[in-house]
Amino acid sequence: MTTTDTKFDELCEECEQWFGFKVLDAKPIVRGWLNRKWKLTTTHGVFLLKCYDPDRYRMYDEAALVKALRWQSELHKKGLPCPRILSHDEAELQMTPSGQRYMVMSFCAGQRMLPGKATVGEMYSLGVATGQMHDLLLTLGDVPTKPTFSIPAVSERVEHWTGILGRMEADGKQELSPFAERQLSATQDIDIDDFESVEIGWAHRDLWADNILVADDRLSAILDFDRLKNDYVELDMARAIMSGALDGDELNITAIQAFLDGYRTQRDFPKGRILRSLRMLWYMESSWWITPNMDKHTVPPQRFAHEMDWLARHIGALPSILGAC
Repeated sequence: MTTTDTKFDELCEECEQWFGFKVLDAKPIVRGWLNRKWKLTTTHGVFLLKCYDPDRYRMYDEAALVKALRWQSELHKKGLPCPRILSHDEAELQMTPSGQRYMVMSFCAGQRMLPGKATVGEMYSLGVATGQMHDLLLTLGDVPTKPTFSIPAVSERVEHWTGILGRMEADGKQELSPFAERQLSATQDIDIDDFESVEIGWAHRDLWADNILVADDRLSAILDFDRLKNDYVELDMARAIMSGALDGDELNITAIQAFLDGYRTQRDFPKGRILRSLRMLWYMESSWWITPNMDKHTVPPQRFAHEMDWLARHIGALPSILGAC
């Protein structure tokens, strides 16, 4: 297949050479940040081609990315619903002569989960797969003792939010100040001692709606394992729950319970513990999304900022909201 895109043509030639198929059709997939993707229809089936943008690739730990892709392949072999990565010379990550880094994987059917609109069936099967993933990952590597996310002291976070408030006011963005004020207030009330006992394992670390495919009222596939690393596994659970169950200003408790019921078919997770998970997710992610430039956020960061604002506003009420979950 020849186009006017010479970089894409090089990728096609490589794929045809190493994987033995002929590309019949290619449709760009406009999703994600910087990296380019195509749906390839070939003589051997349908695949997804992902080419890493050089600027974004420099942000990766290459060794960690290579391991993540290898482990994704192992998870697929062990039955986790996720794409199969094609390998060449026993490697999942490839590079063209011009230096383009890319990977090719099976194209999974389904639609991306709608933020806040996940059904009970979708959340239950996602919970099952998340628990399965966490258990399977522990069979692929030693149990880690150190997480990627380092828990900052409350005093450090208070100083951060005080500085953010000052920057918003200095930039003349007083309309944003309430967002930072709510983060500061919640931070001053949080007790982080409970976070110290959270299980450290291997986590997906990006388990949000865009990386979850659903079909026929159930999970179809978990996508994008690029950020897989040692971390607190409960953050995966909390991220999936906020993505699937927060609809506007309402938290769908039935959907949350379905996720937890599914997770508990695979792993022990005491009732009431998801409260800690959600508080920890807020403590970790709030500083990423509530910023002096949040008025320039595109759609996904807007969603994350809304989740963090919701959690800050409801941090004290979460026990009564979650009930017996």
